[in-house]
Amino acid sequence: MMKKYLKILCIILVIALSVSMNINVYAGTYGELLDELAKAEKELEEHKASVGNVTDQINEDNATIKNLRNEIEAMKEENTRLQQEIADANIEIENKQEQTKEVISYLQMSQGENIYLEYVFGSDTITDMVYRLSIVEQITEYNDNMIKELESLITTNENRKVELANNEKKAEQKIEDLNTELAKLNQTVADLNSLSPSLESEVESQRKLVEYYKSQGCSNRSDVIGVDCAKTAANAMFYRPVKNGYVTSFTGYRWLCLKGECEWKFHKGIDIGSSTRKNTPIYSIGYGIISTIWNDNAGAICVNTQHLASNGQYYTAVYCHLSRRASNLYVGMEVTPDTLLGYMGDTGNVTGVHLHLEVYPCKLWDSSDKNCSNWNSYEKYTKNLFDSGSYKGSESVISFPSRTYQTWYNK
Repeated sequence: MMKKYLKILCIILVIALSVSMNINVYAGTYGELLDELAKAEKELEEHKASVGNVTDQINEDNATIKNLRNEIEAMKEENTRLQQEIADANIEIENKQEQTKEVISYLQMSQGENIYLEYVFGSDTITDMVYRLSIVEQITEYNDNMIKELESLITTNENRKVELANNEKKAEQKIEDLNTELAKLNQTVADLNSLSPSLESEVESQRKLVEYYKSQGCSNRSDVIGVDCAKTAANAMFYRPVKNGYVTSFTGYRWLCLKGECEWKFHKGIDIGSSTRKNTPIYSIGYGIISTIWNDNAGAICVNTQHLASNGQYYTAVYCHLSRRASNLYVGMEVTPDTLLGYMGDTGNVTGVHLHLEVYPCKLWDSSDKNCSNWNSYEKYTKNLFDSGSYKGSESVISFPSRTYQTWYNK
């Protein structure tokens, strides 16, 4: 009993030390840890680049708005100038209209409406007649040109007014559109900046983690943490269920083929094999109690244990396909990492001798746990955890080699 409490005390002290050092629990190889750091650093750099790109676009839009406002001011000045030109033209038009009236009045007053003919035929010689005809033609042409010029001035001024009004309207609309775009870009920058502290914190946390495991003797990318280096209880929340073994299949999606039928399905557990096959003892993954002793519908012999982790979270471990259970097991029985639960086997729907192990943060078949109160809820809950990336099954809390068939020789 004293040995048991000493073990518990040691585990608590190591976990407390790792927490005080801000070190996260990690299971895998040192190389995978380096890859995670590189990934976090890349995400941070891409994030900074995104912020920079959006900021550049904001600066570009602000410059465009400034130029458009300058153009609008220039248009307004042009409008003022044209308004003056129009006013001057209107005065000129009025003057030409008066001149026309004066010419016509003069001609009408000069001996009646037939003044042109009387003027021409009143000549004494042919030379004088030609001269008088030339004068009449010049007066008529002057009148016609003056009318055309007046009409052209009026049309040009009206067209200028319409064109300037349209240009100003387009510029104002573009400014409005750019202001809308700026508002969205500024919100994007605000959203990106809100992520910066968490990304920077993630990178810093990963760096500390790498440094910590480096200080614990991890140097080669292939070093398995908790096996080849950093061999302390703090590197995994729980123990491996076998003293020697290897992973044949990890948690995740795969083709499952049983009795000739195959389907793409989520595999909730990790499969573990061993060279000692059915003689391989299966132990509890940690301190807790036996919560269920059961056989599934296909006849697989199973045992469940329940554990309370140091963070206050309950976990359920499911051990299936046992060849036989250990004697004297009962629900509610206290277990330790040295408690024998049974032996590796091939009961139920299997393709060979192995242990199917599931470890999830809930209390399976406990009515107080809405996520795992029944098997259907449990299957949905575990799949959602995996799909969200927040939890990867047994591998999240137990240190296993990262490659299949890589053998270990201690728990």
